[in-house]
Amino acid sequence: MERTSFRTVVRRRWWWLPVALVALYVAYLLAAAIFLNTSLGPSVINRQPERFQMQWASGHSWWPGRVTLTDVRLQGQARRVAWQAQAARVQGRIALRPLLDRRLQVPEVRADDVEGGVRRTATELAPKPARAGGWELQFDAIASDSVRRAFYDGLELTGRGTARVGFYKQLRGGPMELLPSIADFKQARLTRNGAEVLRETTLHAGFAIDRHRREDAAGIDKLRKTRIDLVLGGRTAGLNVVVSPRGDVSLALAPGEGRADIDLGFERGQLKPGGRLQWTMAVAGNDIAGAARHDILGIDLAVDQDIVVKAIVPPQADGRLAVEADLRLRGREVPLREFAGVLPRASGHVVGAWHFDSLRWLSDLFPQAPWLTLDGAGAVSADVQVVDGRLAAGSRIVVPGVDAVADVMGNRIRGRARADIRLEAGSQGELVPRLTAVMEHFDVASVKAPARAYVRGRNLRLWLNADGPVAQLRDTLKARVAFEGATVPDLRVYNPFLPRRHMRFDGGAGVLSGDLSLDAAGDVGHGTLRIAGRGTRMYLAGLQLRGDVDLGVRLRRADLKRRAFVADGSTLQVRHVSFTEPGGEARRGWWARARFARARLDIDAPLDAGGQAEVTMKDVGFLLALFSRKKEYPGWVYTLLDAGQAQVQGRVQWRDDVLVLDRLQARNDRYEVLARLRLQGGQRQGDLYAKWRALSLGVEMQGTQRTFHPVRARAWYDGRPHYLK
Repeated sequence: MERTSFRTVVRRRWWWLPVALVALYVAYLLAAAIFLNTSLGPSVINRQPERFQMQWASGHSWWPGRVTLTDVRLQGQARRVAWQAQAARVQGRIALRPLLDRRLQVPEVRADDVEGGVRRTATELAPKPARAGGWELQFDAIASDSVRRAFYDGLELTGRGTARVGFYKQLRGGPMELLPSIADFKQARLTRNGAEVLRETTLHAGFAIDRHRREDAAGIDKLRKTRIDLVLGGRTAGLNVVVSPRGDVSLALAPGEGRADIDLGFERGQLKPGGRLQWTMAVAGNDIAGAARHDILGIDLAVDQDIVVKAIVPPQADGRLAVEADLRLRGREVPLREFAGVLPRASGHVVGAWHFDSLRWLSDLFPQAPWLTLDGAGAVSADVQVVDGRLAAGSRIVVPGVDAVADVMGNRIRGRARADIRLEAGSQGELVPRLTAVMEHFDVASVKAPARAYVRGRNLRLWLNADGPVAQLRDTLKARVAFEGATVPDLRVYNPFLPRRHMRFDGGAGVLSGDLSLDAAGDVGHGTLRIAGRGTRMYLAGLQLRGDVDLGVRLRRADLKRRAFVADGSTLQVRHVSFTEPGGEARRGWWARARFARARLDIDAPLDAGGQAEVTMKDVGFLLALFSRKKEYPGWVYTLLDAGQAQVQGRVQWRDDVLVLDRLQARNDRYEVLARLRLQGGQRQGDLYAKWRALSLGVEMQGTQRTFHPVRARAWYDGRPHYLK
């Protein structure tokens, strides 16, 4: 029997195997070509186009697991972040065995001519609820030595770059991880909205994100899982500041010569020790008059166990910003959510000028003075010491212009003020704030009608001091308001404080001066007010007067709840007075000075005067005119007018519309006049006694009736009752 060789057996029984392999390979090539070069591939991959899309022009796969694509475009969105990338050519290898475990593992991807970046969108794409069993995606290394462009919102980096990036992500809400990755650029250019920021830039960055789930670190909290090492050097652009004739300010990047050198490490929310940042920038522009400016902005940051920041921002063309700061921030943590959180860590020295759209924060330096408000837009010039984020003793803040409003005694004082705030150390080391403010122009109105100003003045001065700790300002705060010569266009505005049936202003302008000491609540403790009028028309005790009036009110608080004040020692002077007596006789050139030993003032009621009054008059003509017409007196009576000035003493009670004068004594070495008078509503009554040498006369007044007592006048007068006890 003929023996058959092994090769013959193989040829007869297994000839179909190579044919099958070739057929299978051809089938694979055909299937890959169909998948990669028809709509089948994109339709399979782009099942959720709003979250992820991948498009390419053509592709092929010569071996299972290895794919080459051309003109590749990818895009996607997560929440408000939209990303996109493109490459001219992409080659990759897919590990086949992990596919059985629902894991897409790509050990290596090579990409050519890469561009990509992210932008924030207005529309948020909410993530789907997490579910178990999601595919795992692992790209060990996506590498390119021809990265051309990268962007983040308006920032764009172009140049010659290389990158190597790896990441892991499990779908259906599983964890993600950015594997240790690197990027390098040379001769790069960084722009912001098309304007150059850096040029001739060299950049090296290493970055990674720890594996975590979305609920563990969402949004900016991902930085607490992030590690970044950044080395950057390049030439900076300049900053152009332009001020229009209207004062509007515009800032723009412009060609300029500066330098940026950065070597910083960031690890899970903190800067690494040994980091350094230095940035200088040319600043050019013009002021409101058109004059050109050229300055240098500089920032220097160093990291050891703390963060040390030094910054120099030269005065800008509009005066809105100038800073020279030397601060140490305790620790190395970077504030991620609220920048204000860095303030309690800051200590050092800051000198500068800032422009604020609102200066209301100045009022916070005096929290226990609610009656004072500082607000409005304006500049601030400061030389401050900072300890643990708080202003410290030795600090000074100067405000060239701030809108100031002070509510005092029911009046609203409003004006544009220059303010100087100093913080000093108290006797026990506490912080003592002191404010000095000057209103170049101010007006005063009622708190109830703040739009109707009745006083306008200049150069009002305000002092605010605290003699104890800030925590005790309510008890220790003291204030003072002083001004002189403010214009009162119409003195009738003060009639509510006068018993108008018997005393009122009928017209005329005047001036108001004041010097008032206040407490923390804005209530007057003591002080003086002076109202002066020239050529003022007045009505007094039934007579029309015209002349100069000077009323000086001395205030000392009596009852805070009733807003009542002791006004003892207040004075009233009238000069150059002309008046017409009841009979029509005119008098001119009369004057008088009065001092009230006792007086009370209620802000919501007329002045209440009582007690002893001391009056000096040119003569007793006005007193005589209160009781009768000149032609009704005996002729000798008016010779008293030529007998010299009179010193008058007596008791006064002035309450509501009742004016009582009692025990009036006007005398000198030639005559004596005694009187009592009651004016109540429209009723008038009184008694008068006049003596000149051996002559005397008594006059009894009841309304419009006059009774004369020429015989035993003194005995008659002494027999009449007093009006005041």
